[in-house]
Amino acid sequence: MGTFQGRPALIFSAAPETEYGYIHDYLAAHPDAVICCADAGVRHARAVGVTPDVVVGDFDSGTCPTEGEVILLQPEKDDTDTQHCLRLLIERGCGEITVVCATGGRIDHLLGNLSLCEQAHALGGCCRILDRQNLVFLHEGGAQHFKMPPQYRFFSILPLDAELRDVTITGAKYPLEHGIIHRIGMISISNEAVQTTVGVEIGQGSALIVLARDA
Repeated sequence: MGTFQGRPALIFSAAPETEYGYIHDYLAAHPDAVICCADAGVRHARAVGVTPDVVVGDFDSGTCPTEGEVILLQPEKDDTDTQHCLRLLIERGCGEITVVCATGGRIDHLLGNLSLCEQAHALGGCCRILDRQNLVFLHEGGAQHFKMPPQYRFFSILPLDAELRDVTITGAKYPLEHGIIHRIGMISISNEAVQTTVGVEIGQGSALIVLARDA
């Protein structure tokens, strides 16, 4: 069992994907990233042209791959293959994990993959979900600032609790000062940055931040 202490990691999940440009961009920016595939996600790694360091899965729908370290799971299990990848990488020292090929196809898989952001935080790591149009990460509470990369136009705050209290948004087209955002009827979709750095402070509650662009 190898250690990946301090290295970023990229998980290939197994959702449908045919456009890989954003993954090539990630790999160019993170040449030392650990490559981990969740079961059939190995086909996406092959399409991108990278060899996985680790492949995790029960392989009940296909042949067990031969690339990298293979961790064979039982089909009857509580975790999804992607969840197992996340836990494994954090246990081996990866603090920052990005998941790709995780948002297409089934909605239950999409929602489960979004919850990886919370799970990683609970395990002491950080997880982002990345696709061609979106970057999703967890707001970890308190004051958080992030730069808007030029490829994204919008940012949204998606409450994970029934309401977010004492919310302040700065550097945005639609600022907010000590407001409340409810999950039902949320008012925090499709905001836009007017400064390089956006500030989001949440006094109570947790949320996902989504950076997005139109197709």
